[in-house]
Amino acid sequence: MLQSFKKVNFKLLTVLLGLTVFIYTNTLADEFNYSDSWGKQGFELTKQQPSGVEVNYSINSFAMSNGQFNGESMAFIELPGILLPNNEGAPNLPGTGRYIALPQGAKAEVRIIASRTETFTDVNLSPAPRIPWDTENDPLEYNKDMKIYSKNAFYPENPVSISEVTQIRGVDAVILGITPFQYNPVTKELIVYRDLQVQVTFTGGTNHFGEDRLRSRWWDPIMSDMFLNYESLPKMDYSKSFQLTEETGCEYLIITPNDAVFQQWADSIKQFRTLQGILTDIVTIDDVGGNNANTIENYIDNAYDTWDIVPAACLLLADYGTNANNSIISPIYNNYCASDNILADVSGNSMPDIVFARMTAQNATHLEIMVTKFLDYERTPPTNPYFYNNPITALGFQSDRWFQICSETVAGFWEVVQGRTTTRINVGPISGSWSTNQNTPMIMDVFGPDGLGYIPATPGEVNCSWNGSANDVINAVNSGAFMLQHRDHGGETGWSEPNFSNSNIDGFNNTDLTFVWSINCLTGKYNWTGGECFAEKFHRYTSGGQNSGALGIVAASEVSYSFVNDTYVWGAYDNMWPDFLPEYGTTPDSRDVMPAFGNAAGKYFLQQSSWPYNVDNKEV
Repeated sequence: MLQSFKKVNFKLLTVLLGLTVFIYTNTLADEFNYSDSWGKQGFELTKQQPSGVEVNYSINSFAMSNGQFNGESMAFIELPGILLPNNEGAPNLPGTGRYIALPQGAKAEVRIIASRTETFTDVNLSPAPRIPWDTENDPLEYNKDMKIYSKNAFYPENPVSISEVTQIRGVDAVILGITPFQYNPVTKELIVYRDLQVQVTFTGGTNHFGEDRLRSRWWDPIMSDMFLNYESLPKMDYSKSFQLTEETGCEYLIITPNDAVFQQWADSIKQFRTLQGILTDIVTIDDVGGNNANTIENYIDNAYDTWDIVPAACLLLADYGTNANNSIISPIYNNYCASDNILADVSGNSMPDIVFARMTAQNATHLEIMVTKFLDYERTPPTNPYFYNNPITALGFQSDRWFQICSETVAGFWEVVQGRTTTRINVGPISGSWSTNQNTPMIMDVFGPDGLGYIPATPGEVNCSWNGSANDVINAVNSGAFMLQHRDHGGETGWSEPNFSNSNIDGFNNTDLTFVWSINCLTGKYNWTGGECFAEKFHRYTSGGQNSGALGIVAASEVSYSFVNDTYVWGAYDNMWPDFLPEYGTTPDSRDVMPAFGNAAGKYFLQQSSWPYNVDNKEV
């Protein structure tokens, strides 16, 4: 199903920036290893109680490399497991965060109860780059924030911080952020926190974690990955039957336009989901109160706040539009970006509390195609082993971005962990290293030969050609592939590299349908006035009177940011396959692959990654 997954917010900068644009070139790094650390690398929960938690954060190893920035030699810190940079222009100190669940109504206070440090002198630390839009092609800019670099003080002021209390599906929560470094840019001193023992104390509240009414068997996997202290949440019994219940609400809500044909196809979905044991209900735009974004949002909020059974997911069964008979409007973020995520966000923190998806059907023909695609797929899945054994990744190489790393980590996971044979459709030219971005060594620590082993040391070692084409995409999909992962630039009607657009979709004749992750800009712009966007055509496509093309698709409804997109992808894939990032979250024996829930999980993974930095670039 077409999903709007990015809602970006690019605020005007008000800080003073240095005038120099730095060009980063990496050199060999000095490595520092600690064999007597207090715990494993990163976050480790050591105690959880209704009154609080204790967390150990240790550095087992880190590295410092030197780079030339327009003639100035500057240092860069590499800390395994950190994905994104610090705030633009600030000293590029690695840091990250994890969610902590709180009792209902509680406040959280954080303090360091023990630490062990090492100080380095004469360190000329580089600034963090500006995170660019995915549509930009210029080299990354490394501009010093002189408000920080001219001040004789350590940055950050405290290596440990905590967010304001928020709510996630009824669970009160904070993000615990740890930056195990402090840097004084005037004295050039660097403090390394080798080990930190942190106590988060809960004050007030009820001693009960979460609102039981809002708990869901469908949301628990996301929460179990997200919360360090998930075991503090009460165990729920989801075995009861919803049949003949007098309780209000449903697990799965379908909102349709008023025309009867939309309601008829919604009823087909309802009957199938009911047979699966999923309590499903249908409401029309008239039932909601009208085809107005605020009205729809108020209806969703009221359902969340008052229904006995609160929807875990909601399907908007129509394309964007104002005609209540055949379309459903979407909220517009910041006057430019259509975003159904605004409807999904009940708590007001820009994060989903209900999983939303949209089928952009405009008429009976679209409805039949889109609904039967997933009904047929779930009732009679493809049986050809090739379909499951040969997924597709596609990418365009850009030396200062992570497009190539993003798709190749997925390709490598499918091969190394799952034993599949990935069909790669890559476009070069390639360089000697995966990326010139400063944080790339930390990504390599996670996914490279010394980490999970999903990617080799250099892109030249990948066993594929780097001249992928539209015909390669057509042939791979037609041969059969359960999933296609793309990462590069994009526009309303297609991908930049490999160059693949709406007209190329006409070459598909596959009847075993592919789920598509189109991670780029604008390919999911379902409110586009210029015609049918790429994601819509891919999802509506048939060949010779048979369903063909995409089973469903995740795509951006507007221009989105680089690097944060890649981090989002890694979180989404770890939800679908929890062993993708075994150090993050839980690793159950199995979990259903549900892309709509992966979409939501990816947003939460992104939100806490490198928190409290670059929060504006992550708004979704």
